[in-house]
Formats: sequence, C-alpha cells, structure tokens
Amino acid sequence: MVPRDANYAESTRELSELLRAESLELFGVAKAEQESARAETEYSRWITAGHNGSMEYLNRHAEMKYHPARVLPGCRSVVVVAMNYFQPAGSAASGVGAGSDSGRIARYAWGRDYHNALGKRLKRVVRELRLRHPGETFRSFVDSSPLSERFFAEQAGIGFTAKNTLTVSSTYGSWFFLGEILSTVEYPPTPAQEGRHDECPRDCFRCGGACPTGALFAPHRIDATRCISYLTIEHRGSIPEELRPLMGNWIFGCDLCQEVCPLNARARITETSDFSGHRAGERIKLGEILSMEDEEGYRARFAGTPLLRPGRAAMIRNAAIAAANTGSIELLPKLRELTRDDNMVIREHARWAVDQLIR
Repeated sequence: MVPRDANYAESTRELSELLRAESLELFGVAKAEQESARAETEYSRWITAGHNGSMEYLNRHAEMKYHPARVLPGCRSVVVVAMNYFQPAGSAASGVGAGSDSGRIARYAWGRDYHNALGKRLKRVVRELRLRHPGETFRSFVDSSPLSERFFAEQAGIGFTAKNTLTVSSTYGSWFFLGEILSTVEYPPTPAQEGRHDECPRDCFRCGGACPTGALFAPHRIDATRCISYLTIEHRGSIPEELRPLMGNWIFGCDLCQEVCPLNARARITETSDFSGHRAGERIKLGEILSMEDEEGYRARFAGTPLLRPGRAAMIRNAAIAAANTGSIELLPKLRELTRDDNMVIREHARWAVDQLIR
C-alpha cells in the first residue's frame, strides 16, 4: 500500500490526488523495467505445459508480459490500482434463493461490469494527466493489457501472490480488481506494503484442498484447463466429461479458493455502489438460463455485467451441467428440448445432463 500522505514525493502526491478523487484509495507504482527473468521462465514453462488451455492470446502476449515499454514505447512507470468488490452473501436481493435449481455466480460478477466501473475512473485520471503533462503519454487498462498484472501489483507494493495464484492485499484480501496506468512520466516506486499479509501461512494450502477439480495442483501452480472459472467463462467448447460432475452448480466463475483463504477473514465490504448492488446477482435460476432462445435476448438480460463474456451457448452449457449436478429433475423437459438445439455444444451437454438425471 502507498505510504502515508506525509511521505509522498511531490509527483506521487499528484497521483494520490487524482486517484482518490475517483475513490481509488489503494495504488502503487512500479518501475517499468524490472528483473523478470525468473517470472518469464516460469510463464514460458506454464504455456509449454498447456496450462493456458484455449487462451491462445496468453501465448501471443509472452513477449510483452513483463515489458511495459513494448506496450507503451517509452514507458517508465506502471501505476497499479486496486478496487475492492467484496460483499457478503445475501447482502442484496437477487430474487433467487439458495435452492437446488439455481446456479452460482462468482462474487466479482454480482454487480456492474468491472471493466466499465474501474475503466471509466482510470480514463478520467489519464485525461487529467495528459493535460498536466503535455508531450507525455499515458494509457490505462483494466484486465485488457498483455502485461502480468499480478507481477506488477507485487512490484508496486499492492500485495503478494498467494498460493492460489491471486494477489492478496492487507487491505482487501484477494477481493479486488486490478487496473493500471502506463506512463512515460517516471514516478517514484512505492515500497512493499506493511501489514498483516505479506505471505501465506507456511503450512496452509486450504485453497488447494477446496479446489474440486484439482486445478490448484501445488502451491502457486494452477492448471487453467481444470479451473472452474476458466471452464465456465473462457472456454467455449465441450467441457471434459470427467470434470463436469466436479463443477457443482457454478455457472459463472468460482470463489472456492478465496472463500476458504484465512487471509480473507477480515475482508472489507465495498463502498462502491457499482459493486454493492446486484445486477446478475449471487444465483440465477437454471431454468431461466436454459430458456434463453437467442443471443440478443441473452445480451439484453445481462447487459452491463461480466456475464456477457461467455455468451448464450456457453452459459446454457454451464447451466445444463449444474442442472445435472443438482439433480434438477424438473428441468428435464427443457433439457430434452435443448438436445435438438442448433448449437452442437448445447446439444452435447443437454444430452449428458439428461442421461445423468434419468439414471
């Protein structure tokens, strides 16, 4: 976390003023050029092992991952910003109870799409920086740059990379979004945070034990191809049959490794209205997802939420798996109807769900 106001260098005061005006209280600055040989080697091994799955863009980004100047020529500083999104379960009415006929949504997607909520704030900061520094260049990103956000978050003192591969902050635990501003202006780097979180407890690997698919196969090691978040959001094709029964009723993302993390025990509830209310909500009736007839209707239902990313076909696929895993017999008629859908992925997963439910 950044030092107290009294210790800010004058140029860092500028960032503090602009970011806090946007209710962005936690930020840090990293030098653009960092010693990254070890991180690059590990990343290369991860890609070579195929742990990125169908996310081919991660392979294409390899040359830029740890080199901001390859993204923004002349970049000298990376300003990393964190934005808390945590809200407890049941904190807002979603219209859906915890019944067996509903699918779970990862906490970060309950409210407004973070790309917009955080992105608009960073864009306003960038506009002001450009006015103050004519001739200099600034670019902002929210989960859209080829850079390793977690690497630079650690370098900027935001937090550390935990055994579940997420960044943990002493302020927000792991319940926060990251964004960054690349700058050709050089700002003084901020020191590592001082607080109760600077590493995972030595003997703790609760996250690995809670991961039902074995995606967290060792501390700091994740196989995305087995991760429920990857399978339900990023992956567009067929989900391996052996993994389907392990996915429970998650239909968009997964929070299990965060929910069991002792470093999240004192998480702060967000004060950001974009995340304190529900748009998609904690849970969605599986029948609602299975009944969506076209992409247009799907997009209208989930406009302004992260649930737009997978699209109708992938979400119906996810809901079919959840229906089978929750024993939702009442959904059999709809699932049988979907076995004749035009989409091959929907047909396959609907047939599988029907087979599971009639056994």
